[in-house]
Amino acid sequence: MTTPAWQAPPPEPGPAAGMAFASPGSRLVAFILDLVIQFLAIVIVSVAGVVLGSIFVLFGILAGVAILALTIGYFPYFWAKDGQTPGMNAMKIKVVRDADGGPLTAGSAILRAIGLWVAIAVFYIGVIWIFVDKRKRGWQDLIGGTVVIDVPPTQYTT
Repeated sequence: MTTPAWQAPPPEPGPAAGMAFASPGSRLVAFILDLVIQFLAIVIVSVAGVVLGSIFVLFGILAGVAILALTIGYFPYFWAKDGQTPGMNAMKIKVVRDADGGPLTAGSAILRAIGLWVAIAVFYIGVIWIFVDKRKRGWQDLIGGTVVIDVPPTQYTT
């Protein structure tokens, strides 16, 4: 009887050659940065709405609409624009389509945002799913058909 030859373990699945999935830590820090940015923007709009709303009621209503737009549209807007929220940009990660690595459409960005709300609403189990999935996808990624990758460093030519 012959012993089978040693074989290297199969390579970790990756989105494409030379690319890596974003780590859960960088995703968490990016999300916290985005929440801080959203919070500060909402505080500024709220204060402006109270001050200007005392002068003319319409300004208070407009501030409320702006706060609603910030809350609902922040993530889908940046994901559809260039695949990165300001927090993701700071952490050098990006969200792309899982099928081909292309940019997100407005529809897939909205689906991903809905998936994020679902993932958070179920006791964060959908977010913790990143640790279970081999491709490091949370429920928001599975619902939106996306994956989060590290942004490759810019290539400099001499």
